[in-house]
This record gives sequence, structure tokens and C-alpha cells, in this order.
Amino acid sequence: MKGNKKVAIVGGGITGLVLANLLSPKHQIAIFEKESQLGGLSAGVKKNGWQWPLENFYHHFFTSDRETISLLRQLNIKYSFKRPKTATYQQNKIYQLDSASSLLAHPYLNLPQKLRAGAAIAALKLWPSAKFLEEKTAVEALPKIMGKKAYQALWEPLLWGKFGQEMNQVGAGWFWARIKKRSQKLGYPEGGFPTLVAKLEGKIKKQRGKIFLNQEIKSLKKLQDNFSKIIITTPLPVFLKIASPLPKNYQNKLKKIKHLGTINLILVCQKPLLPENVYWLNINEKSFPFVALVQHTHFVNPRFYNHKHILYVGGYYSQEHPFFKKNKEELLKEFFPYLKKINPRFRTDDIKDLILTANLYAQPLVTPGYKELIPDHKTPLKNVYLACMEQIYPWDRGVNYAITLAQKVAKMIE
Repeated sequence: MKGNKKVAIVGGGITGLVLANLLSPKHQIAIFEKESQLGGLSAGVKKNGWQWPLENFYHHFFTSDRETISLLRQLNIKYSFKRPKTATYQQNKIYQLDSASSLLAHPYLNLPQKLRAGAAIAALKLWPSAKFLEEKTAVEALPKIMGKKAYQALWEPLLWGKFGQEMNQVGAGWFWARIKKRSQKLGYPEGGFPTLVAKLEGKIKKQRGKIFLNQEIKSLKKLQDNFSKIIITTPLPVFLKIASPLPKNYQNKLKKIKHLGTINLILVCQKPLLPENVYWLNINEKSFPFVALVQHTHFVNPRFYNHKHILYVGGYYSQEHPFFKKNKEELLKEFFPYLKKINPRFRTDDIKDLILTANLYAQPLVTPGYKELIPDHKTPLKNVYLACMEQIYPWDRGVNYAITLAQKVAKMIE
């Protein structure tokens, strides 16, 4: 028999779905999702002739992502690990940069600089926590740790590319987490992450959980009248819009957490843009309007996409950036000259389809002292809980930490 709790979950991303999957055997669960499909940043699209759907935003997982691996096993979803190439575009050339040997071959650093940078990366991977870096910015800590020249050549352009004018506010603890977690082998589920979403949806429905799509919650009042517990999995700015009355000091604290939006222009092409099976290309050029190219089909076999080649063109921008007002054709016009710089033989005729995805609150800005801004899971509103990506610290937002976040909050509800 179901428990006596009626639980509303606002947001049908991975966190909301894992919460519902954990709670629905014991309680009456309802998910409210404003979009027409579940999955949040892990939702996807499946074109005619494709065997697998494709995520709206590029995804993979690391060998250390135990919760992701465990969930995939529980749901009988096969997965595999590969070691694709990661490279950097700098001064009009592509350089592989994903191992000690490729760092030693880097042309813009001398041997002592390379050795210092390599030792620093190794030390950061071994260091057990971000505590010693939490109060420092990346721009002040990294030159001291890596050496000034290595910082300028390797990391400064990437920080600028991702955060722009906000790069001076990024905490060094955030950078440590990115180094700590990354593995050379990357994982991917059979059928893509939308398959994980579909499996969770099926289990929730089987356990009589209810799912409401195209249901944007504009105020929590109606939910508070009908549910004994409410869990918010949306970004904090959405929570602030729909929740009231909240204490002023609590609102002000949450508003101190800033966000960047993201735009992905997905190119479905006749042939790959990137060479030599390069999967991930970091753009170390400040003049470029995007920060990364991800050749998905150098990681996943193109036969699953009707032998087309998938390229993500990804960037992070302020919510006011004019790119958010452009359509996919207009963005391609903005990006194409830079794609040609990377591959002069690339032509518009090579592009068979375009997919545009965007999210205004994709990346919280993790600043020094960010830890003190993170809200508790219990909010000042009675029986209203938060399970949002801003609470994932010091780790970066991602599927594995969406799962761990859901597991933590589910224990509070049970």
C-alpha cells in the first residue's frame, strides 16, 4: 500500500526522475514538467532514420561516476567506455592535449613549464578536497600552481571562453573539481541518455507515479494545498519566481548565486568537421564566439544516426546575450566563419540539418565563498524542499551529481 504522503516534484530532469523513482514505491508521486518531454538537459531528439536519439546537450560520464554506473546497471542499460581524443585549438592549429605525452609535445611551453604544469595537474587529482582553494579565484591561484606561462597558454583562454567577463570571479575550487573528476576514458549508455530518461519514466509509471508534461508551475500555492511535500528541482531563479512568501534575507542570499546560459548549435553533417577522431576540441582563442566543438560521432558510432556526423557547437553566455534571440540559421551565420578557420574544407553543403538548444540557467557561477551561499534542502516554506544543481558543490553539474542529489533528498522525505 502507498504511503500517506502526496509528493509533488517540480521539474522532470534527471534529479526529478530519480527522486520519483525512489519515492514512488512508498508514496503518491506527481511530476510537473513545463516542457513537452522529460529529461531536462538530458532530453533529446530522434530524427527519421536514426536508431538512437541524440541529447540536446552533449553528455558523457567518467569512470569514477559510480552512481551513474550503478543506476544504469539497475535499469539494465548497457554502457561502454572509450578513450576519445581531446584537443585544443590554438593559433590556427589543433593540438591533442589529454595525456602527459601530449602535454610534453605542446609547442608553446618549454620543458620546465610542461613539467611544472603536469606535476600541478597530478597533484590536483590526488588532492582530496577543494578546501585549500575555496577562498581563492582561479585567476589568482592557477598561475601560482601551474606557472604563469602554462596558465596563460592552457587555462586563461578557456576560462575566458566559458565565463567571459565573469572569469575573474570563478573560484579555484570549481577548477579543482574539474581536474579531480575527469578520466581519460569516457562512458556512454547504449541508446544515449534519453534511454535512461525513458527507463526511469517507465518505472515511475509502473509504480503509479503521475507525470504531467507542458505543466509550468507559476506559483506553489496550488501545490501546497494539494500535496504534503513539494520538491523543487528547477534552478534557483525559477524557485524564487514561484515561491512565496520567502524571507527577504533568504531571497537576497539566493540571488547572490549568478548563472550563465548555454547555447548548443547541433550540426548534422555528411562528414565530420574535426580531424583524426578528435572528440572534444577546446577553443583557446578569445576571439571565437564559442568555447568547444564536440564531434559526437567520433565518440559514438555514426551508424546510429543514419551514418550522419554530429557536431555540437557549444558556448556559455549571459542571459542578456543577443545570441539567445537568434534562430539556428542566424547562429550558423555567426559561427560558420570560425568553423571554416578550424577546417577550411568545411562547406555549408556538408550540413544536412540544424538543431538549436538553449538553457538560460545551465551553469552556476561558483565564486570564492560559494559554499556559504548554498541553501539547505529544507526551505523556509513548510514541507518545501530544494534539490537543485546549485547545491552540487564543489562538483560541476552533471548526471552523476543529479543522481546523488536525488538520493540525498529522497532520504529526507522517506
